[in-house]
Parts: sequence; structure tokens; C-alpha cells
Amino acid sequence: MTPEPPKQRIAVLGIDEALRLNRPELARWNIRSIRGRLNELPLDFPDARKVKTLHFDDGEADYPEEHLFAARVEDIEEALAFAHEVGEEPLLIHCFAGISRSTAIAWIIVWDKLKDKPDAVRRSFDIVRRVRPILLPNRHILRLGVEVLAPEGSRKMLMQQFQDRLIELNYPELDEQL
Repeated sequence: MTPEPPKQRIAVLGIDEALRLNRPELARWNIRSIRGRLNELPLDFPDARKVKTLHFDDGEADYPEEHLFAARVEDIEEALAFAHEVGEEPLLIHCFAGISRSTAIAWIIVWDKLKDKPDAVRRSFDIVRRVRPILLPNRHILRLGVEVLAPEGSRKMLMQQFQDRLIELNYPELDEQL
């Protein structure tokens, strides 16, 4: 089954790909930049419609001695708020490689738009996979997204649906449930 295309254009890129976009290409996009917590300055995308930066590393826990910090609930809420702010305008999400943090954030954003439709987990994953075929969504971000978006009684079931979709497509199993 081919997923229906979202009304909003969404792209997921790695940092090198994002930095190669020319001025006319940048002018089409609202950019959600994801960088490590120690990279406090946003990247310069002066021609983009809007740019907002999140600061967290690609991990599932904080390791302060190594200067690595995982995403927090506030990061997910900020990503969703930006997606709501730009509405149906094009949204480009990037992290360092465009594989883990950005694909997880994209999945959560697309799932939020589709959550009232049947088979929303599958459809949202298929949409993200279509725009970024190489992906390995950060499990911690998925868990946080479920925590933010799902009612408490349905979180475990929703997380199981995320896990089942990843396993079905031969992605590594999520090792923890909510």
C-alpha cells in the first residue's frame, strides 16, 4: 500500500546535504535543525523561510562526562510546536547524518498529523521512509514522542505498534517499552 502523500512537503536530510542547498532551494523551506547540545549556535540558513534549532545528541541517555545529552520532552514539544507554527508550509528536518534524530522527529510530526486515521503508525513511517529511505529512528525520541502525544492508557500499545513496524521492515527491535 502506497502511503498517501502529506499535504505538507517534508524533507529529511543530513547536515552536508542541507548545507548544499542553494538560495532558491532554501527559500522554499522552513528548517528544523537538530544539533548536539554543545553546538549552541544555529547553522546559517539565511534564505530559509524560518529556522529553529534543537540541541540534543543522538543517544538514549545523558553522558555528561562525554558531553552527550539525549533529547528531552521539551525538545519534542518544541519540534511539534514548530511543525504546527509552519502549518502546511514545507518543512525540512536535518541532523548530522539525517538517519536517526531527524527521522524520529519526522515520524513523530507526521504521526501527529495522521494519528486520527486508521493505521497511522504504518502510514507515517511509510511517508518518512519514502522521503528518507535510509533511516534508523532514534528510539528514545520515539518514546518521548509517544509520551507527549498519546494518552497514558494507550502509550504501551502505540509503542508496540512503532516496534512492530520497525521489526516488520527488519530494523532493530526497540529494547524498551514505555
